[in-house]
Amino acid sequence: MASQEESVREFVAVTDVDEERARFFLESAGWNLQLALASFFEDGADEDIVTLPQPEIGSSVSRSAGPSAQPRVTSFRDMMHDAEEESDEEEGQ
Repeated sequence: MASQEESVREFVAVTDVDEERARFFLESAGWNLQLALASFFEDGADEDIVTLPQPEIGSSVSRSAGPSAQPRVTSFRDMMHDAEEESDEEEGQ
């Protein structure tokens, strides 16, 4: 059975995270390296998600905000729906 330090080194080598984060996943998985790696790749790699900044109010970018001036959150479903609408418009031309 591998020691905890060996498990940390292996986890870091596979995931390229720092040792503190590796220890977190390994401790959470009871020092089971395979379980810790599975947990990392299922849930822990979410730091790669990038959030784009919203344009400032009063900037030169104009957009139709609809009935409210609040920024609209767009989901994948909204994007697919918009793509379907565009496809329907193209078919009518």
